Amino acid sequence: MASTFLGLSITSRGLNAAQIGLATTTNNMSNIDTTGYSRQVVTQTSVGPAAVYSSSLVGEGVEVTSVDRVRSFRLDQKYWQQNSASSQAEATSTCLQQVENVFGSTTTSNITTDLNTFTSELSTLASSTTDTSVRATVLSDAQTLCDTINTASTTLTTQRSDIDSDVKTTVGQINSYATQIATLNKQISVASASGASTNELEDQRGLVVDDLSGLVGINVIQENNGDLTIAVAGATLVSGDKANELECYTITDATSTQNGMSGIRWTDSGKDFDTGDSGALNGYLQVRDGSTADSKGIPYYISQLDDFARTFAKAFNEGVTSGSTTYSGSADGVGIDDDATTGTRFFSYDNLSSADLMASGTDIDAVYSNITAANISVSKDIIDDTDKIPTASSTGGDSNVKNLTDLISICTDVNISGNSTVSGLYNVIVATVAGASASAQTEYDRKNTSTTYINTSRSSVSGVSSNEETTNLTTYQAAYAASASMASTWSEIYSTTINMVNTD
Repeated sequence: MASTFLGLSITSRGLNAAQIGLATTTNNMSNIDTTGYSRQVVTQTSVGPAAVYSSSLVGEGVEVTSVDRVRSFRLDQKYWQQNSASSQAEATSTCLQQVENVFGSTTTSNITTDLNTFTSELSTLASSTTDTSVRATVLSDAQTLCDTINTASTTLTTQRSDIDSDVKTTVGQINSYATQIATLNKQISVASASGASTNELEDQRGLVVDDLSGLVGINVIQENNGDLTIAVAGATLVSGDKANELECYTITDATSTQNGMSGIRWTDSGKDFDTGDSGALNGYLQVRDGSTADSKGIPYYISQLDDFARTFAKAFNEGVTSGSTTYSGSADGVGIDDDATTGTRFFSYDNLSSADLMASGTDIDAVYSNITAANISVSKDIIDDTDKIPTASSTGGDSNVKNLTDLISICTDVNISGNSTVSGLYNVIVATVAGASASAQTEYDRKNTSTTYINTSRSSVSGVSSNEETTNLTTYQAAYAASASMASTWSEIYSTTINMVNTD
């Protein structure tokens, strides 16, 4: 037999269900612009008769069984994977753009401009070999050229140091995110065990995982108890309420290009951290440590700039043979009427004299291996006495500019390395950097497009639609009004019934 007040009981359930629906809709609407928020939906079911053997033919209304967040874990996984790849490309592209700015373009680079200015002043000197002001200008222009090359190398080294700081910052962020996820795992577990809603906590956790995926490639597994287990390159970073911490240390290996840079290891085990193959951290490390033609990073470009500096200095000082023609270097020339000016090396390193330069190695290659982009300079001989700037090919020939003409050719149209002139040699570096930077930008654009597409796809699933929520609002309003109306009706029925009983 049905309860006497079954009608009111059913009505109460209806009011409650509609009220929860209205609250859920309101919550969705208020979070329509909240980052990481997942829309929530009410799951309700009809309630059958109170007992198996009840004679009631009518159910007992409706009940809300849960309010669930709408989320596709599979789309989340795709987003995290693509976000890692995109972030790596972005970090690589951003760092290479900074490297590209150091080298400039083939027509606007400071090194090219200074080389042209130096060469132009050498041409001026060819018509005024005894003019001390012109000689002083040649020295000044040469020093400016060396300073510019020095600055380029120093800037690259500084950029590398800055990227190393980015690596350490990123490791700190990874630790922070891992700790936050572990904490949220625990909070979600506790809330779930007590029967409370975990929707907002799960959204918060998902947002942190989004951020983590931008830093390092991650593999995320959703456990049966709701925990997220996160691994990097097969090693566990987060498991339940535990987060494994990373730490940076200074690499001390003089034989490694990473010497002095920061290594990364697991704090507990001390084992090196495998960063996987994606994430911004990988992009930073690639540019910071890349030293080969297959992995072009700042060490590689510093090496290329070093080769340029020493090749130019050697050619200018010692002369070159291009084809069947030999062009004399500064060591073969003579300054103003002074036999002692012969054997002068125009370029050196750390302002060493010609004698000290030549004493710095056991052979010519060893000598010039000491010159780098960071230390190339004008030799002390030229700095102390510009009369030693060689112009003539023999003593006593103030009007003889044969040596100077060869030096100008070495600066302009003579191949000083393979089939490359000095400008061509430098332009190869510029083109290589520009190509790598452009390629990285293209890769980032492509991967970012995919990331945006996947994020849009998951937003279409979990995001709040104002149109849909407006429809829900209308539906729940109508349901609530209908239940309220039924409450009035049942109230009248019960009043009438009670009055009839009292009258009898």
